[in-house]
Amino acid sequence: MKRSIAVISSLIFLSAACVAEAEMTAIYGPVYVTKAKKEDGRHKEKTVLTFTAPVPGSGQIVIKNGGDGGKKSRAASAEVELNGVEVADDDDFNKNVTELTYDVTLLADNEMKVEVKSCKECEIQITVMGEKAAPAPVVLPTR
Repeated sequence: MKRSIAVISSLIFLSAACVAEAEMTAIYGPVYVTKAKKEDGRHKEKTVLTFTAPVPGSGQIVIKNGGDGGKKSRAASAEVELNGVEVADDDDFNKNVTELTYDVTLLADNEMKVEVKSCKECEIQITVMGEKAAPAPVVLPTR
Protein backbone atom coordinates (compact mmCIF):
# COMPACT_ATOMS: atom_id res chain seq x y z
CA MET A 1 0.00 0.00 0.00
CA LYS A 2 2.77 2.45 0.96
CA ARG A 3 4.63 1.60 -2.24
CA SER A 4 1.60 2.22 -4.45
CA ILE A 5 1.02 5.61 -2.77
CA ALA A 6 4.66 6.51 -3.41
CA VAL A 7 4.37 5.50 -7.07
CA ILE A 8 1.15 7.48 -7.54
CA SER A 9 2.69 10.53 -5.83
CA SER A 10 5.72 10.29 -8.11
CA LEU A 11 3.56 10.10 -11.22
CA ILE A 12 1.52 13.13 -10.17
CA PHE A 13 4.71 15.09 -9.49
CA LEU A 14 6.23 14.16 -12.87
CA SER A 15 3.09 14.99 -14.82
CA ALA A 16 2.85 18.38 -13.10
CA ALA A 17 6.48 19.10 -13.99
CA CYS A 18 5.84 18.29 -17.66
CA VAL A 19 2.83 20.62 -17.87
CA ALA A 20 4.62 23.63 -16.39
CA GLU A 21 6.08 26.05 -18.95
CA ALA A 22 9.61 27.28 -18.61
CA GLU A 23 9.96 30.82 -17.41
CA MET A 24 12.07 33.07 -19.65
CA THR A 25 14.39 35.52 -17.94
CA ALA A 26 17.37 37.67 -18.88
CA ILE A 27 20.43 35.42 -18.67
CA TYR A 28 22.92 37.84 -20.24
CA GLY A 29 22.89 41.59 -20.61
CA PRO A 30 21.88 44.14 -21.36
CA VAL A 31 25.17 44.71 -23.18
CA TYR A 32 25.80 47.86 -25.22
CA VAL A 33 27.79 47.51 -28.45
CA THR A 34 29.01 50.50 -30.45
CA LYS A 35 30.93 50.85 -33.68
CA ALA A 36 34.40 49.92 -32.49
CA LYS A 37 37.76 51.12 -33.76
CA LYS A 38 41.21 49.69 -33.27
CA GLU A 39 43.90 51.74 -31.59
CA ASP A 40 45.36 52.72 -34.97
CA GLY A 41 41.99 54.22 -35.99
CA ARG A 42 40.99 51.49 -38.46
CA HIS A 43 37.61 49.78 -38.17
CA LYS A 44 37.59 46.79 -35.81
CA GLU A 45 35.92 43.69 -37.24
CA LYS A 46 33.55 42.34 -34.57
CA THR A 47 32.95 42.49 -30.84
CA VAL A 48 33.03 38.99 -29.33
CA LEU A 49 30.85 38.26 -26.28
CA THR A 50 30.76 34.96 -24.39
CA PHE A 51 28.17 33.78 -21.88
CA THR A 52 26.73 30.62 -20.37
CA ALA A 53 23.10 29.53 -20.35
CA PRO A 54 21.73 28.01 -17.13
CA VAL A 55 19.44 25.82 -19.26
CA PRO A 56 20.61 25.08 -22.83
CA GLY A 57 17.81 25.08 -25.40
CA SER A 58 15.27 27.68 -26.51
CA GLY A 59 16.06 31.33 -26.02
CA GLN A 60 15.70 34.77 -27.52
CA ILE A 61 17.99 37.62 -28.43
CA VAL A 62 16.38 41.04 -27.96
CA ILE A 63 18.13 43.95 -29.70
CA LYS A 64 17.17 47.51 -28.81
CA ASN A 65 18.41 49.71 -31.65
CA GLY A 66 19.88 52.92 -30.24
CA GLY A 67 20.22 51.52 -26.73
CA ASP A 68 19.24 54.21 -24.23
CA GLY A 69 20.17 57.02 -26.65
CA GLY A 70 16.99 56.78 -28.70
CA LYS A 71 16.52 57.49 -32.41
CA LYS A 72 19.66 59.64 -32.81
CA SER A 73 21.78 56.68 -31.65
CA ARG A 74 20.18 54.01 -33.86
CA ALA A 75 22.30 51.89 -36.16
CA ALA A 76 21.38 51.68 -39.83
CA SER A 77 23.42 48.52 -40.26
CA ALA A 78 24.67 45.75 -37.96
CA GLU A 79 25.31 42.01 -37.86
CA VAL A 80 24.80 39.57 -34.99
CA GLU A 81 25.97 35.96 -35.01
CA LEU A 82 25.41 33.35 -32.26
CA ASN A 83 27.56 30.19 -32.18
CA GLY A 84 28.41 30.55 -35.87
CA VAL A 85 24.79 31.09 -36.99
CA GLU A 86 23.68 34.45 -38.39
CA VAL A 87 20.91 35.93 -36.25
CA ALA A 88 20.57 39.47 -37.64
CA ASP A 89 22.08 41.09 -40.71
CA ASP A 90 22.32 44.53 -42.29
CA ASP A 91 18.86 44.27 -43.86
CA ASP A 92 17.20 43.98 -40.41
CA PHE A 93 18.40 47.41 -39.27
CA ASN A 94 17.56 51.00 -40.19
CA LYS A 95 17.00 54.25 -38.30
CA ASN A 96 13.25 53.49 -37.95
CA VAL A 97 13.70 50.06 -36.28
CA THR A 98 13.48 50.31 -32.50
CA GLU A 99 13.56 46.67 -31.37
CA LEU A 100 14.23 43.26 -32.88
CA THR A 101 13.56 39.86 -31.29
CA TYR A 102 14.95 36.57 -32.56
CA ASP A 103 14.31 33.00 -31.44
CA VAL A 104 17.62 31.16 -30.97
CA THR A 105 19.02 27.90 -29.66
CA LEU A 106 21.31 28.38 -26.68
CA LEU A 107 24.19 26.08 -25.81
CA ALA A 108 25.70 25.67 -22.35
CA ASP A 109 28.59 27.93 -23.51
CA ASN A 110 27.80 30.55 -26.16
CA GLU A 111 29.78 32.96 -28.33
CA MET A 112 28.12 35.98 -29.91
CA LYS A 113 29.85 38.15 -32.53
CA VAL A 114 28.46 41.64 -33.09
CA GLU A 115 29.42 44.29 -35.61
CA VAL A 116 27.77 47.71 -35.62
CA LYS A 117 28.26 49.62 -38.89
CA SER A 118 27.19 52.74 -40.76
CA CYS A 119 27.32 55.31 -37.99
CA LYS A 120 29.65 57.45 -35.93
CA GLU A 121 27.92 57.45 -32.56
CA CYS A 122 25.34 54.69 -32.58
CA GLU A 123 24.82 51.67 -30.37
CA ILE A 124 22.68 48.60 -29.96
CA GLN A 125 21.61 47.05 -26.68
CA ILE A 126 21.53 43.25 -26.58
CA THR A 127 19.78 41.09 -23.99
CA VAL A 128 19.72 37.30 -24.14
CA MET A 129 16.62 35.64 -22.71
CA GLY A 130 16.70 32.00 -21.66
CA GLU A 131 14.90 29.50 -19.52
CA LYS A 132 15.23 30.01 -15.82
CA ALA A 133 16.89 27.07 -14.11
CA ALA A 134 14.36 24.94 -12.24
CA PRO A 135 14.72 24.90 -8.47
CA ALA A 136 16.12 21.76 -6.94
CA PRO A 137 13.37 19.24 -6.13
CA VAL A 138 12.35 18.85 -2.53
CA VAL A 139 12.94 15.32 -1.32
CA LEU A 140 10.74 14.24 1.52
CA PRO A 141 12.13 11.68 3.95
CA THR A 142 10.57 8.24 3.83
CA ARG A 143 9.49 6.48 6.95
